[in-house]
Amino acid sequence: MVRTAEPGDLESLMDLRCARYGDSRADAAGWLQNVVGLAHILVLQQPEKPVAAMLAAVPVQYSHRKGIWFCGAAAAQGIPMETLLPKLLSGCLRAFGAKEYDFAVLAPENAQEAHALEAVGFRNLLPMRVLQKPIARNLLAQAEFDSLTVRHLLDMRMRCQPGCISLPETAMNEVITQLYRRGLTVVSNRRGYGLYFTKGNELQFLELQADNDYCADTLLQAAREKTGADKARILLAENQSLYLGAGRRCGYGMIAFLRGEFPVTDVYFRMLL
Repeated sequence: MVRTAEPGDLESLMDLRCARYGDSRADAAGWLQNVVGLAHILVLQQPEKPVAAMLAAVPVQYSHRKGIWFCGAAAAQGIPMETLLPKLLSGCLRAFGAKEYDFAVLAPENAQEAHALEAVGFRNLLPMRVLQKPIARNLLAQAEFDSLTVRHLLDMRMRCQPGCISLPETAMNEVITQLYRRGLTVVSNRRGYGLYFTKGNELQFLELQADNDYCADTLLQAAREKTGADKARILLAENQSLYLGAGRRCGYGMIAFLRGEFPVTDVYFRMLL
């Protein structure tokens, strides 16, 4: 039986989340309740049996179009999620299409899963680029660190990437809070921002948004002056205007059209967790 999660399921869902993704119980509870919300979690359970599997189906928005973000799939030990997930998603796509949702998005775990999801209607149209680049020294590069509020971050993201598939501000607050606990640093100025982790002498940017390449370079250079790291690994949307033509294409987001196809050349899909 597939049903919507209830408050009494929280401990079981936390167990599944921790086992699948290695989260702490605090992070698992925060993700389940504050990013997704129990009302948006589908639970698979047989009568009188423990919860067998879960799948989050989170409402998102792209411009005026309603969408669903499928994420956080997890199953109890011994249950083959790789065969269960496509069947579960197939039924979900029909149900949400009937409710007049326009699209569904997700980020497959690997190429094998992406191939299986193509069979139920998902298409690999929302990839990322991975860019490795040295960071030039610039003692005069100006930026602030860890001072960007989530509200301002969302506003800047929408300005730089108007075609964002977006979560509500309350959900992004939880996402950024969890990233901070894992060591995230935010660098920003009035021309852009970056979210990065420091690993040795490399800065790993989960997201970089700026008005142009020069503004992005200034953020990188300011981060170098703060950390001493002289290399960067940057994730960019394939259609993002920064460093066009540079970097290696990698799989990320897939989309299924539920009520007719629409252009996705400007769509930015990056939920960070």
